[in-house]
Amino acid sequence: MKGILVTVVLAALMNVAAGQSVENPNYGLKSPLTAELVRVDFNTDATVVWLTIMSDINNAWFCIDRNTFLVRPDGVKLKLTGLKGLPHCPATYKFKRPGEKTSFSLTFPATGVLPWFSIVEECVGGCLSFRGVVTDARLNGKLNEAFALSGAGSSMAAYRIYEEIINETDSLNLGIEGSVYTSLIMLDRNMGRHETARQWYTRMMTSHTPDLKFYLENLKRQGVDF
Repeated sequence: MKGILVTVVLAALMNVAAGQSVENPNYGLKSPLTAELVRVDFNTDATVVWLTIMSDINNAWFCIDRNTFLVRPDGVKLKLTGLKGLPHCPATYKFKRPGEKTSFSLTFPATGVLPWFSIVEECVGGCLSFRGVVTDARLNGKLNEAFALSGAGSSMAAYRIYEEIINETDSLNLGIEGSVYTSLIMLDRNMGRHETARQWYTRMMTSHTPDLKFYLENLKRQGVDF
């Protein structure tokens, strides 16, 4: 029994030392549209973000500016310390054809497991960004369920999940908040419930939503401007 207990304790300590990984996390907004977030590793010595990006045009190219940051919930920016799979600008990776996908990773100083964070590349144009990356497994599961239901045409079932999420997390000011409000607003509009959509919009405006201006710009592009 003692041998088994020692083994279990050692395994637990090894898991703590190895950090925590989040597979396919959700996020609020991203750029470019062909970029995807694959995994986040919260290691003891670094936080590593694994991504892919796909070419959707002929003669496409991409690079990563050295002024790329992981932004913590408190607004502190941690500068990129390592890059694999793509070059630093001004060197470029040139895609051979539309549809080609390449993988790369961004390494930042160790953060410990964060409740959420954003990745922001500060550059001239076509900059990489993922805002409001979700790290909580339960929340990611609920968001995945809502996305699947909405995609399958079960709008009200998805709506109820989004409403539950916002009522649970609104006071936490999570980075995904603006995306959940956006989903509720758009579902209400699509169902012809314009006054309810307006109420969600007003609540979003007064709820200390992180990155609010970007979500308002996104809604305006979709024709929403109460």
